[in-house]
Amino acid sequence: MVAKEVALVMPKMSMTMTEGVFVGWRKAAGDPVRQGEVVCEVTTDKVDMEVEATVDGVLTRLVAEPEDVIPVGEPIAYVASEADDLLEGLFDGPPEPEPVPEPVSEPAAVAVESAVEPCSRNGVAAVPAARRRATDLGIDLALVTPTGPWHTIRLSDVEYFGREQGSFTTAKREQSSLAPLSRRRKGARTAIARRMSASAQVPQFVLYRDVDLERAQANRGANGWTAVFTHVLARALREHPELNASWADGEARTHEYVGVALAVDTGRGLLAPVLTDPDRVPLRELAERIGDVVDRARAGRLGLAELSAPATTTVSNLGGLGVGAFQALLTAPQATALALGAIEPKVVPVPGGLGVSLRCTLGLSVDHRVADGADGARLLTTVQRLLDGELV
Repeated sequence: MVAKEVALVMPKMSMTMTEGVFVGWRKAAGDPVRQGEVVCEVTTDKVDMEVEATVDGVLTRLVAEPEDVIPVGEPIAYVASEADDLLEGLFDGPPEPEPVPEPVSEPAAVAVESAVEPCSRNGVAAVPAARRRATDLGIDLALVTPTGPWHTIRLSDVEYFGREQGSFTTAKREQSSLAPLSRRRKGARTAIARRMSASAQVPQFVLYRDVDLERAQANRGANGWTAVFTHVLARALREHPELNASWADGEARTHEYVGVALAVDTGRGLLAPVLTDPDRVPLRELAERIGDVVDRARAGRLGLAELSAPATTTVSNLGGLGVGAFQALLTAPQATALALGAIEPKVVPVPGGLGVSLRCTLGLSVDHRVADGADGARLLTTVQRLLDGELV
């Protein structure tokens, strides 16, 4: 069987993922690889992931460089193999480029860089990082002298040209003096920015309600409040299916399941593992699962199933950080998001005077295309009723 080049592509690690950030290589060009062997590492806003070879063969070309932002399905590297490509046809991407011969006279370190597939536009070949930097600085790549193999413009070429031509404005110099974000956090902030920009296009409103937690406090046992509200919200959405929905193709579509995305604060940014049908397990089991998920999220050890499961709502809890009330922006296509403020004793009116009650301010964000204010108010009323009832 004749060997052919098989593309190793950026994997799709969640349903909403459109691109990932390349972190680094575990193998070098020319190394033999076996199917299932780790070749490199990539990251998204949700998870770090080791990318494995899909076939046996030899790693012939390294396309990606650290910090490159690569769309899902785009090549990271190529493997010369006689085996069939297990991922062939799973992604709709551009045609696989023709093999680029490696110069035998180049040192090994140069050969690896020369193997990076340049992006050619208007007759100018440049590596992706150089093209992005030129765009940031407003530099015409046609004016830059390439020093890379086959007249490819490198990132250093763009930086040198910018210094020589004075293209670094005062603002750019001030920006460059700031401490850069790590690759992982940079990738996370980029993805979060993209999601929140999309959220700004959703017509949404927020309803605030103080809920009484005296009975829930007596019934929750040792279970945490995040578990209580996650459990109660899922049950309430089943009673109000019009809010357990998404806006798609000009209409609201309800879901048969409830997927609660749990916003988790980590050192690299916000992660949102999904708990599917959390109201259908005992509260104690849910609390244990949430504790485990939060620990693994902060350690960067979440599984793909927890990140790729579809979510129909989000729970965000900033009460532990002293925030009394806030609005959680919707994550499309979810129609709701519940924000939990601080749980604390508050002075409330009681028959004959004033009293103290354990309370929490909830903020319910709703997609106005899916439901109206009265629908959200009824959902919050159900949440209070469930909090007053038996927590199982």
